[in-house]
Amino acid sequence: MKSLFLSAFLVIFAFVINFGIYLFSYNKIIFPYLTESQQMDIAPIIFSNVLLGYLASSIFIVVLMVAVKKYITR
Repeated sequence: MKSLFLSAFLVIFAFVINFGIYLFSYNKIIFPYLTESQQMDIAPIIFSNVLLGYLASSIFIVVLMVAVKKYITR
């Protein structure tokens, strides 16, 4: 039961981190008064930033999961 709650917490935590990365990237790059055509031109930049952010958060979550698994199996 303890591992189920920790796993659910990790899933929610990963979702919040990834959603936060998306919102930060969107607000930082797209939002400042760009027209629709300008937003389409800058879309590849957003994709690369969000993709790198997801990669970094995925590595962090994997490290966190390994640490939690070691804590659970003590």
